[in-house]
Amino acid sequence: MNGPSLLNLLRNGDIEPLHAHLTDLQAQFEAGQISEGDLLRAFRAFQTSDLTLGEGFQKWTEAHPGTYAPHVALAGWFLGRGWEARGGHTSNRVSDQGWRSLDHFLTQADGCARHAATLTDNPLAAWNVIGLASNTRGCQLSLHDVQNQQYPDWFTRAVQDNPGTLALRRVMLLHLRTEWGGGEEHMLTFVRQQQDAGLLGQSDIQRLWAAFHSHVAHHAQHFSQDHALAVERARIAAELDPLQSEQLLIALTGANASPSERLDALRRYLPAAQQENSVPSGNFGWAVLKAGDWIKPELPRITALLASAAQDGDADSAVLLGHMQLVHPAWGTQSARAVLEIARDQGHTAAAETLAYLSEHTSAPVEQRRADILKAADLLSGEMSWHVYQQFPEFQRQFNLEPRQRFKYLHRAADGGENDARFELARQLRAGNVELGEDGVLRPVDTQPIQASLEYARHLLERAAMTDHGPSRKALKSAQEKDWQEVTARRLKSKAVRARQLTPKDETDSRPFRVPWFLIAALIFGVFRACSHMNDSSTAALLDPVQRIEQREVSAEQQRLIERVAAGELQPVFEKDGVHFEPVTPKSP
Repeated sequence: MNGPSLLNLLRNGDIEPLHAHLTDLQAQFEAGQISEGDLLRAFRAFQTSDLTLGEGFQKWTEAHPGTYAPHVALAGWFLGRGWEARGGHTSNRVSDQGWRSLDHFLTQADGCARHAATLTDNPLAAWNVIGLASNTRGCQLSLHDVQNQQYPDWFTRAVQDNPGTLALRRVMLLHLRTEWGGGEEHMLTFVRQQQDAGLLGQSDIQRLWAAFHSHVAHHAQHFSQDHALAVERARIAAELDPLQSEQLLIALTGANASPSERLDALRRYLPAAQQENSVPSGNFGWAVLKAGDWIKPELPRITALLASAAQDGDADSAVLLGHMQLVHPAWGTQSARAVLEIARDQGHTAAAETLAYLSEHTSAPVEQRRADILKAADLLSGEMSWHVYQQFPEFQRQFNLEPRQRFKYLHRAADGGENDARFELARQLRAGNVELGEDGVLRPVDTQPIQASLEYARHLLERAAMTDHGPSRKALKSAQEKDWQEVTARRLKSKAVRARQLTPKDETDSRPFRVPWFLIAALIFGVFRACSHMNDSSTAALLDPVQRIEQREVSAEQQRLIERVAAGELQPVFEKDGVHFEPVTPKSP
């Protein structure tokens, strides 16, 4: 029974065959009849943010209290929801709502998995969830700890029960990565320890070394911007494990290597991914979007890999298919709308946002466009909530929204990390036009701003300024300390908000296809997604899907380019292996 079949049983409330299957798998594993890969592959299916599983989990835990399978599956679901809430951003760009939800769900995942670990003799899947949750919080081990093998219990107890586990060793190697608070010396020491212990077979040791070199390559590319080192180490990783050719493709893309080199890496990766049923990472998607026409011969295999993963429930693969339609319409990529709608219905915010962009850049009726935007906003998309706030009269008429909901979407946009919304809400708070109640609801008022409003306004501006939002930095610079004190603060004058459409063209506009500004920004400064899902379904594998990639500093020139594209002054032109921008000629009356 594969992952989608297990989730369908849970979604439909068909608990008994689900429980029997997983309980039997656990018994077979403890009896040494199946591998750790077979076991972890089954439980990994529940590491999803699918909101439609909630009632099924309640029914399952009530029907079989005090049993292992439902609790470790529930822990995986909490973990998946935490990853979804955090989103694919570097830490400075994670929203307030994202941090709160991440902390909540990680705490739930850890607690639930630790309880599950007491319910069976060999709770490897539970330790795996605890390790992944721990990784998401960052490495807490010093080099001295690693040298003296002072590892956390989720690793030591898992290895004690499973001396030959590669899966937990790979999770620990991820834990020791430089960008998570560890270091290359941490990882090197750990891998040498595992080799010297002699508990792994030669092929598994080779995979562990491959993962080590891949992690070094990742850090060299995205943190140190040392592309030569990134390519060098990625080549070593790919020689040791063909599946790591994905990292080589990414490194070669970052180094602007020749199309022939990148195509060779791609052709080494695709059969390995197909053989091991591996799901591509988000950075693979970035490399694909950066490609030129040289990639066209492999598009059928790429789209088949992504479509298969999307149909099996990987929402990120569906999102990548949608982005390929947006960025490279000439490629003729198959429509991703069906799989994106499934992902959206399951609560995946990025899928909902992608659908909104697809609607805006096709001939969809304006009512459909607004419907897609609103659905994304109701899945806590900060950007789409901001669009609802800006164009609230239109949304109010179409969906019979109440007037007070306008401020709900403003708060949701600011809380969701949209910088313009943070600035706007801070201005409204300082103007005494709104207040945030103890229940977390933003309400309209008309009074001198209270201290809580001023403190929240300052926090919003500081969060936006951290990501180089010019108006917020200017507001903070011009403010004096007395402006943040209730008794001395001056009440700001509120200004009208200027609506910004997702696309400036109308339905009759005959200009060439316009690409959403956020995808152009990705091409301008080189990061498609800051976090990625690296799911490896081999018998050795269950890697942590969260990769934190330091977002590169955006120069003033790059920022201006992004703004001009967003404003419709420039249009992207894709050719060969790159992209350039040309002025948009206004349409004659």
